[in-house]
Amino acid sequence: MHRRIVVGLVALGLTVPIALGACSPTDVDPSSSQSPAGPGTPAPTPTAIPTPTTSFSALPAGTYAIECGADQHNPDAVVVLSQDEYRVGGWNHVNGVGSFATVALEPSEYAVSGNQYLPDATCGGANTLGLVLAKKTYDWDRQHANGMESQFSGEEMRFGDVESIVLEIRLDPTRSVLPQPADYEERYGDLLTAEQLAELDGGNVNLELTLFGNGSGGDPQMNAGTIIEVDPEQVGDGWLRVKVPRDELTFYTERNYERTEVGPEANQDLVVAGLRINPETASGNEVRVYVGDDFDIKAKPELFKEMAIAFSVIEIERSK
Repeated sequence: MHRRIVVGLVALGLTVPIALGACSPTDVDPSSSQSPAGPGTPAPTPTAIPTPTTSFSALPAGTYAIECGADQHNPDAVVVLSQDEYRVGGWNHVNGVGSFATVALEPSEYAVSGNQYLPDATCGGANTLGLVLAKKTYDWDRQHANGMESQFSGEEMRFGDVESIVLEIRLDPTRSVLPQPADYEERYGDLLTAEQLAELDGGNVNLELTLFGNGSGGDPQMNAGTIIEVDPEQVGDGWLRVKVPRDELTFYTERNYERTEVGPEANQDLVVAGLRINPETASGNEVRVYVGDDFDIKAKPELFKEMAIAFSVIEIERSK
């Protein structure tokens, strides 16, 4: 059910002029050299002030290195996070006990709040949101140890308006814990086949991006999303842009955690209520998914996948 986008480095550009304003019929250029009208002389035709324009470079799809804060963004986008905007909520289940006893950091390090929205020297001193997002790989109970959510139904953006999801991020390998295939085999090799281990996770950074509806008034719970993957060995610790275009999103309805893919043409008039960003495995699964009824929650200590990421931009580009 999950569509996974493996992102690589690209560099493209497309210039599209966007008008910023329009002149009214009464606008007159104050620098006009026309003489005042005399008796019987036709009034001069007012000279309209030229419409100001700017060149907006449409952001290309894919993942590629950027200079943090250097580029213009689509002025029609719904902005969740930027250097000037903070509309991020979230949760943190990590308490340091029980299944959460094996996380690498103190529980407070997994908080998702404005306290982590701080000046960042790698972004010219502008504020960025620095988080450590953690995902369980063994059990599915509270599998997303923490995560991000922004609600913006007041924007009246409909699923049919969505053009892309844009993130600008920087990975921090010094605070990340990314289990590798050998770690999964050592921990779960007696429970999973080689094929299941390979499918579970590959040791890279994965985030599930989900645009969700409100499912009210008899409407279905509509969603659109994907799982992105970034290889830390390929991209290093510099700033990256990840842009997922509409045609790489999976559109589906959800009921009691069961997803039904409906395609990009269904329910497109429904309003997007918000965006959720979850830490994930590459498959979106945990060991319990494969083991089924024979799963023993006490048989193994939880192995967490922990991804330290700074966010400078989160936005949804839309058509107008």
